[in-house]
Amino acid sequence: MPACRFIPVARAGVDRPLLSLPPRRGWCVVALAVIAIGLGDSVSRGKADDVPAADTATAIRVEPGGIVNAPGEVVEADGSRHAVAELSGIAWLGGDSYAAVMDGSGRLLFLTVNPVADAPPKVTFDRSIALDRLRDWEDVATCNGADGRRRWFFVEEDTPAVREFAEGDDARPVGAGPLPLRAAGMVSLEGPFRSARPNRGPEALAVEPDGARLWTANEEPLERDGPPVATGVAGKVRLVGLAIDDDGAVGEKALERRREVIYEVDPPHDRVSLGGGPLYSGVVALVALGEGRLLVLERSAAAGVPPLENRIYLVDTATAAEAREVDGNLAAVAPVAKTLLWKGALGVNLEGLCAGPRLPDGRMTLVAVADNGAGDGVGRRPNPVACFFLTSP
Repeated sequence: MPACRFIPVARAGVDRPLLSLPPRRGWCVVALAVIAIGLGDSVSRGKADDVPAADTATAIRVEPGGIVNAPGEVVEADGSRHAVAELSGIAWLGGDSYAAVMDGSGRLLFLTVNPVADAPPKVTFDRSIALDRLRDWEDVATCNGADGRRRWFFVEEDTPAVREFAEGDDARPVGAGPLPLRAAGMVSLEGPFRSARPNRGPEALAVEPDGARLWTANEEPLERDGPPVATGVAGKVRLVGLAIDDDGAVGEKALERRREVIYEVDPPHDRVSLGGGPLYSGVVALVALGEGRLLVLERSAAAGVPPLENRIYLVDTATAAEAREVDGNLAAVAPVAKTLLWKGALGVNLEGLCAGPRLPDGRMTLVAVADNGAGDGVGRRPNPVACFFLTSP
């Protein structure tokens, strides 16, 4: 788990009431049926179906592992039950422990994930705790503060903002459950992500291994940056790195010192169109590998066959052109070079990705979660959790 130099977070702005967001998937009944068929087929096999791509220049590659439908609820120690749905972000806590956020819930979910070679991973939902309020939580990242306590960072689209939480001061025995979280501040993202299209704002969050920088990104192009994605039309988004100083200085100063580079998202995937429904193709998760290198998870969705495609790219922001002062006309800024490491349908709507522990053979575990919606007329949809393995020299 990375060390973190991010201590207090200065408030920047006033909280807004929760927005009423349009449904993410207003697809036709036929498209939903196709998704259900694809989901059942992929998850029943417990194995990702596509051959990984490879970065021949650096020998970095991502290999797909197993995928499984996790439970639909978490049972607390006192016997109370909370529904689990719409998993949108995940962070590694060490060992086999992870935390996940749900964009339709005000609860933080704790789970264990154990990958199994050539088989679905073993996933258990252990417990959950309430956050300060219901927001459109999209991703979560953690690191250790200078005081030794874990710092929690969440990105949400409502404000939009990165919000920090800190663990409580009360001591409790090991195994007695997670420490409560208290709000510690926020960094507004209204500046870099102004003119975000509805429900296409910041979706991803990652912290560098050395705790020096937080990375986030808007899902699809801002209105000021160009047209929306469309069939055959790529989209340019902004990867934003918020610097974290030794003294914990953040807020407006962090925004002033931010890194901002342009990333070009692939157009929506090739498909047999069923007509109608929205198109999606954007950045939904980031994994920080250190020294400015990021894994970028793209998600493409449309009413068609197949209805979904997920892609994992490698980028290096260290030498990328700075775009912080560029307002519109992104044609003048070269997007960061990216290398495809894996793509596949899986039949699921991947929205979260994080790095986990290394295996004995040196490969790094990657764990992904999917947001397949809260449910429909048939019943609550499953919660897919997938594993990948990153090999690097």
